[in-house]
Amino acid sequence: MQKLRSIHLYLGCIFAPMLLFFAVSGIWQTLGLRPPFLQWLSAIHTAVRYKNGHEPSSPALRVFVVIMAVSFVVSIILGIIMAFKFTKSRKAAFYCLALGVIIPAVLVLLRTL
Repeated sequence: MQKLRSIHLYLGCIFAPMLLFFAVSGIWQTLGLRPPFLQWLSAIHTAVRYKNGHEPSSPALRVFVVIMAVSFVVSIILGIIMAFKFTKSRKAAFYCLALGVIIPAVLVLLRTL
């Protein structure tokens, strides 16, 4: 279990800056904020090309982002495993995990009705 904790720690620390960037840029995209600077930053992960043909992304950045996404999924899975292994109340961890699935699903279903 110590090895899983270490993997979780290292993956989290390596990719935390990019994950924060993606989360924050997702916030301003969700809120519909469109200042030029924020649009420029968002272009990094939305595959936007500028009028002059330039795009802020690169093949190396795309590879890094894919590795980050895979590592994020692994880190989340490890976090869930640790939540069940190291908590005093597995029931509470299960309920929180269930709410994390149910709440967004209900909100999406309510929107589609």
